[in-house]
Amino acid sequence: MELNPWEHLSEERLKQFLTDPLNNENAEDRKIVIDYLRENFDKVRLLDVGCGTGHQYLALKQSGWNFDYCGVDKTKKMVDFARRRFPDARFHVGDIHELPSPARSWQVVYVRHVFTHLPGYKKALAEVAKVCSDCLIICLLKPLADKQEIRVIGKPPNHRAKPVEFSEHYLNVYSREPFMTMLKSLGFDVVIDEMVEVGGYFGRYEVLITRRRCE
Repeated sequence: MELNPWEHLSEERLKQFLTDPLNNENAEDRKIVIDYLRENFDKVRLLDVGCGTGHQYLALKQSGWNFDYCGVDKTKKMVDFARRRFPDARFHVGDIHELPSPARSWQVVYVRHVFTHLPGYKKALAEVAKVCSDCLIICLLKPLADKQEIRVIGKPPNHRAKPVEFSEHYLNVYSREPFMTMLKSLGFDVVIDEMVEVGGYFGRYEVLITRRRCE
């Protein structure tokens, strides 16, 4: 079963997500994404998969750009927090492996820092590609590499313990060639592949902006 440690986050830790430099609305990868969208679209319907506490919605809103947004996250606690903070937006509980949307119903699908925390990417990648009609954007907390590394770190929470910052979770690196090959097989071509330097524990992460090929 897929691990979901974020259900154990305290309310205070959820608030910290709003100022975390890896997550806040001014993060460098968000600027890359918004700049690309503004240059290539007048208005889009955007599905934010793994929306967390609503950072991408805030970044889009602050940009002054015209968009129709919906956020989806598996963690109900985060969705509830996002709804309270942004009552004018749509946020729903949903799983990346089974999204509650028809095929090609979203012009832009944005997936930030989700694949790293999954036991594998194939089913999830196929699902986000299915619901995307045009532009699929993926930000990888661990950049694609020559060698795949699937691992679980941390410890499961004790049922008597207080809410913890993180419990047992995946922190994976995927091999570049098969990941890119699958993207292509799903009908998408990469138009931007950019590394963002963040320093600290993660060092850097990777932004992939792809477009569906004309059929």
